[in-house]
Amino acid sequence: MAAPPTPKTIAAAVAQGNYTAIQQLIANNHDVNKRSPDGMTPLGLAAFWGYSDIVSLLLQSNADINGTNAGTNWTPLHCAAFQDHGKVIMKLMEYNPRVDIRDHQGRTAVDFASALDSIWPFFAARNCKRTHKSELLRMNIITKLSSQEEEAVPSNQQTYFSRPGSAYVFRDPLSGEARRYNKNQEAAAMTGDVLADINEGVGEIQRETQRLKIWSN
Repeated sequence: MAAPPTPKTIAAAVAQGNYTAIQQLIANNHDVNKRSPDGMTPLGLAAFWGYSDIVSLLLQSNADINGTNAGTNWTPLHCAAFQDHGKVIMKLMEYNPRVDIRDHQGRTAVDFASALDSIWPFFAARNCKRTHKSELLRMNIITKLSSQEEEAVPSNQQTYFSRPGSAYVFRDPLSGEARRYNKNQEAAAMTGDVLADINEGVGEIQRETQRLKIWSN
C-alpha cells in the first residue's frame, strides 16, 4: 500500500495521526487552528479520534480549546465526550474549556457526557449538573432500544441508566438510529485518515467520495 501523501496542513497531519509532521508544521509557523476543508479544527479532529498525544501537542502550541467545527459547532470537548475518550477529556480539562457551548442542536459536551458513567467524573469535578434521561431523549442524544435490539447490543454499549427491558444507547448522528459499530471508524483507527473507508471483500482502504457528513449536518 502506498504511503499517505505528505500533509501540507496541520489538520491533514492530524487526520493521518502524524505526530512528527505536526511538529514540523508547527515549527514552520503553520496555523494551529486552521480548519480542514470539512470545517474541522485540528484539535477537534484529534479529540474525535482519541489522539491524546496530539491533543497535548496542539494545546501546548496554543490551539483554541474552545474552537468549534463548522456545521455542528462542536468543540473539542464535544468531540471527545461523544466518542467517550476519557484520556482526551482529562487533557482538555487541564486547559479549562468552556462546558456551556452549545452545538447547532443546542447540546453541550455535558449533555453527551451525561449518558456515560465512564467519563462523567471529569465533568462532575467541574461541578456540572448531569442532564436527565428525558432531556437526552428530547435532544436525540440517546434512543431507547426495542426488546429485540436490546438482546443484540452488549450491555457495555448501553447507557448507565439502562435496565433490563428499558435499555438506551447513543444515537448515530448520521442515521438517527442506535449507533452501531462503524467500519469507517475502523479504517480511521487503522490509518489515522478520517476520510478512509474499508472495501469489504478485499480489505483495502480507499478514500470516501462522500466526506464526513457528521460535521456538516
